[in-house]
Amino acid sequence: MSCLFKAHGKFRVPLSLKSFEQTQVVSAKFVMKTDDDAFVRVDEILGSLNRINVSCGLLYGLINSDSHPHRSPDSKWYISPEEWPDDSYPPWAHGPGYVVSNDIAQAIYKRYRKGQLKMFKLEDVAMGIWISDMKKQGLEVKYETDERIFNVGCRDGYVIAHYQGPREMLCLWQKLREAKRANCCGD
Repeated sequence: MSCLFKAHGKFRVPLSLKSFEQTQVVSAKFVMKTDDDAFVRVDEILGSLNRINVSCGLLYGLINSDSHPHRSPDSKWYISPEEWPDDSYPPWAHGPGYVVSNDIAQAIYKRYRKGQLKMFKLEDVAMGIWISDMKKQGLEVKYETDERIFNVGCRDGYVIAHYQGPREMLCLWQKLREAKRANCCGD
């Protein structure tokens, strides 16, 4: 798989098949998925990507390499054995925000357009599954975890703070501008 694709995607992992129908053409080396309740320090993400210095086969985020399907029907994240028969998931990145290299975004987009993607109801795990399938076909993947991405809430020094409301986002932005530090806001 090559990194010499022309970019096709403001990419969003689909919760449904309609999500890809809303793509736009942009040129980008990387594509980021983030939740709307996540405060993202784009400057820090870009700095990390520059330090990593990998432009192909990259999944950057809070990587979970030891995750198992929730088998209890009472769970919000319940997955039946029919939906996923394996005892564990391939590596995937938690949802507040992660980055994939353009080659991965392009390959997923192409597979979607051809009807070759197996949909999975957990969107972040789906990305891990799709990347794992590409690995089986020869894609070399670099999983780069960043512990400064917080899946639940905010901690000082964050790169991504999750579950932030509008007031918290304004506060975080103000703290960055004034103190030049990634400090969280109090309750």
